[in-house]
Amino acid sequence: MAASLADLWHERALREPGAIAVDDGTTRLTWSEALDRARGAAGLLAARGVGPGDVVVLQGRNTVAWVVVAAATHLLGATLAPLGEEEPAADRASYAGRVGARVVVAERPVAGEIPLSTPQPAHLAPATLAPRGAGGPAVVLGTSGTAGHRTAVPMDHDVLLRLYDDVAGLLDIDHRDRLLGVVPLAHSFGFNGLLVIALLTGASVRLVPDRSRAALPGIVRESGVTVVCGPPTLLHDLAAAVRAGADLGPRVRLFMTGATEIRPEVLLPMAAATGIPRVSAGYGLTQTCGTVAVCPDIAQAGIGGHAPMTPLPGVEVRVLDAAGDPVPTGVPGRVVTRGYQVAVATPDGWFTTGDEGHLHDDGRLCVTGRLDDQLVVSGFNVDPARVESALERSPLVARAAVVGLPDARRGHRLAAVVVPAGESRDDEAVLAAARAGLARYEVPDALVWVDDLPHTATGKLSRASVRALLAEHLDPADDEENDR
Repeated sequence: MAASLADLWHERALREPGAIAVDDGTTRLTWSEALDRARGAAGLLAARGVGPGDVVVLQGRNTVAWVVVAAATHLLGATLAPLGEEEPAADRASYAGRVGARVVVAERPVAGEIPLSTPQPAHLAPATLAPRGAGGPAVVLGTSGTAGHRTAVPMDHDVLLRLYDDVAGLLDIDHRDRLLGVVPLAHSFGFNGLLVIALLTGASVRLVPDRSRAALPGIVRESGVTVVCGPPTLLHDLAAAVRAGADLGPRVRLFMTGATEIRPEVLLPMAAATGIPRVSAGYGLTQTCGTVAVCPDIAQAGIGGHAPMTPLPGVEVRVLDAAGDPVPTGVPGRVVTRGYQVAVATPDGWFTTGDEGHLHDDGRLCVTGRLDDQLVVSGFNVDPARVESALERSPLVARAAVVGLPDARRGHRLAAVVVPAGESRDDEAVLAAARAGLARYEVPDALVWVDDLPHTATGKLSRASVRALLAEHLDPADDEENDR
């Protein structure tokens, strides 16, 4: 196996030079063409001082240009630090400082940043490229949170190649497949589950820069997509489109998803409606390089309730009670994991998750929910404290509390109760101010104004009471069509 992602770019261009590597609907490149473009981009980055061991912050939509700059970074032996497409310039600068970035590349750059583009092939001195097999961190991915609180998680080349070679093998992905790239490349699912797997297998990726629920079925059909990758929200949308008369075409064979909870009884009817014969489920966190366990086919699990997932080779999983002791099989508790892919761990190697789950006698893991306050909206982790802080920056708001309400399409819909700072209660003004510092999926769907936040007897915020308040005031069908 290749020792680095840069090695894989060279191998793909050598083995399958004319096969399609990436396509974003505007630009399409073969593996050979992609490597040539990456060399051109590497020349531009090298001229800005980027070399082995440096960090490149990359911000933009899922485009061929994004992939080219990512490849260029690795060809130079540098580390990629991607950020979501909606990160404002101030957060990019703050994060670049935290990770020690040499340069920032952005689709909509400000002064001092490099514009994201697709450079034409250019001459590059061979000595500029890092030697084959160069190791170290391939990518640094940030966990959810504000720029000041985001944890930067480094992921080494050899770890990613080993981990996702196992994942690709379990899912039978090979060079004949075409992966739909809706999930952002700046997130672990997108970078590791799409780009790394494509490099390992030779599968091509149909990137989607601008997600439109109406356009997705046509993209799947016309691009000959065989594997659709995304959160359960995406399958919900495709099923609704097919029921309304859309056609995905005959080639889709697998829906590959990952979320805190995977319920076969919910996902399988939607897959049947779309005609997709197989649904796989994965469980992991950014701190575990994206994957801990996989269920290759949730229809074949043979157990009701949540999908049971098998830990990957070299990965251990335990379920503990509140005292930190292992619980018997079938008993719920906190999920902890240890293995070569755990990037953030205690001295004994274990990483403590915020997830609840239980083990089966054969060692398979069922994840049944969250134990902490973090929420998942359309496959993205959302920190309520970050959203609350954004709401409270409005001069109209004294205090805010954010919770997730069950949503069939998105997993959770965000809603907030807010205490006014004065007499004015202007929902749109508060939400408009919050949008300036939040991603779309972090902005609450609705606000409910209250005289005070509910607390427990010990003075802590009672999120259960917040949910009850919201249930009293909100119609469950509100904002069902809101596109996140």
